[in-house]
Amino acid sequence: MGKQGDLTLPGDVLGVIEEFTPGEGCYELKGEIRAAIIGKVFYDMINRKSNIIPEKKGLAYKLKKAKYVYGLVSSIKEDYAVVEVSGIEERFVSPSVTGYLHVSQISHKHVKSLRDAVRPSDVIKARLVSTTYPLQLSLRGKDLGVIVASCSICGTVMLKVDDEHLKCPNCGNVETRRVGPYTVKPNGNRS
Repeated sequence: MGKQGDLTLPGDVLGVIEEFTPGEGCYELKGEIRAAIIGKVFYDMINRKSNIIPEKKGLAYKLKKAKYVYGLVSSIKEDYAVVEVSGIEERFVSPSVTGYLHVSQISHKHVKSLRDAVRPSDVIKARLVSTTYPLQLSLRGKDLGVIVASCSICGTVMLKVDDEHLKCPNCGNVETRRVGPYTVKPNGNRS
């Protein structure tokens, strides 16, 4: 449970329903009061409410100014990928923030399957479509896409063949991706 004035992130537990009711920037889930936004905890002891005062200079402010973010694809559903965003431009974010990449935001061209563009454990460079939580991401645009990928057969870091294909130097497996500014060079080193 956070203390008065503590910085909190979405999902953080602030108390239980027996003590407080959810106020501004909060919600109740299974009897717990949780933060819905990034901000500072404010407990209204008179009305027994947990509130969050939005953080104007915090992560939300940085996200609005960001040109791009970095994230790890954690899972793929039928038409979207869940991405754990852990970098804003050149800065690391801890803890990571959840983002979603919809199949319609992969490319300006038609994408038949999301798995042709990204796969779990890929590291991507993306643009923010929205800064509300969960973040909505896009790979549409120059210099956006997968920047590091592992072979789905043997797990070796793959090498870039062209703008749509990666090849495993270990087993020879070739896979398609929405390749961005790929950071692994043919000698196996990262740039």
